[in-house]
Amino acid sequence: MDQFSIREATPADVDILVQHRLGMFRDMGVSEAELAAMEGPARAYFRGAVPAAKYVAFLAENNGRVIAGGGIIIIHWPAGRGDLRDSKAMILNMYTEPEFRGRGCGRRLMETMIAWCREHGYKTVSLHASDKGRPLYESLGFKPTNELRLTL
Repeated sequence: MDQFSIREATPADVDILVQHRLGMFRDMGVSEAELAAMEGPARAYFRGAVPAAKYVAFLAENNGRVIAGGGIIIIHWPAGRGDLRDSKAMILNMYTEPEFRGRGCGRRLMETMIAWCREHGYKTVSLHASDKGRPLYESLGFKPTNELRLTL
């Protein structure tokens, strides 16, 4: 495994957060036109959400280069059965630069984010998985849920 370190992202990392989000969608086959349309709104979101701690991101670095990242969105949410918090946590935007895949970055990022959620009192954390990411998430204990979606 390559040497890398994990750090929490700061507002100065907005560009890399946008690049990772677009890279993740590019890997899923989203068109360049759609990616171009997403870029501005994604940048605006991260510019507001990172300083407000509504999006907590972690980055893996190798020799000063960001090689992977992922984040936790904190969603204002009513208390529910077994969890009286007024928010929930969801992991998203997992992305590793292609030449660093399969070297443990994604696993370490996920372990870091899961630990962050535990430390901050979350009883569950959710994510949406691509086919490529699913084996990693399942190996960390993630299970399918009963969520349904209607495209409007």
